[in-house]
Amino acid sequence: MKYIVKQKLIALKPTYEILDGSGNAAYKVKGSFLGRESFEITDLEGQTVAKCKTNVNALSVLGSFLRYNFKKYHISVEDKTALSIARSLNIFSYKFNVDSSLGTVQLGYGVTGSHQFTLDGAVLCDIDKRKLTMGGDEYHIEIDDAHDHRVFLLTTIALDRIYYTKR
Repeated sequence: MKYIVKQKLIALKPTYEILDGSGNAAYKVKGSFLGRESFEITDLEGQTVAKCKTNVNALSVLGSFLRYNFKKYHISVEDKTALSIARSLNIFSYKFNVDSSLGTVQLGYGVTGSHQFTLDGAVLCDIDKRKLTMGGDEYHIEIDDAHDHRVFLLTTIALDRIYYTKR
């Protein structure tokens, strides 16, 4: 299934809107994006469908002074952690540690430079950041229908926070 995640550039706090492949509103993302970040995906009626929380530790505090995001993002659906992602300690490149209840999920790059989550060689999710979009960042995501879409939608936002938010 295809989704589009749009970040609104002009807002008091980072705000995201999730559209389905045909451009219709599907979900909204709300939450706190300062300190111990926590955010959640809600359906159009405002019901929470998935959550993401971070840990604050000495490394993440030190990293914030160095302008690096070392927080670990825990994504949960129905109060069960489905995936955790964090940047590794290497400050010269972006390598990630991914823990998943699905198995050994790896994060790599696709032919076009997109981020791909794979499990046993099969692509679970392909995340492509679009350049030069009006109004804020935009991600085009293709998720394997056999897996929970909400997990990878929140993972997209976590990657946005790790890559492009230096706090």
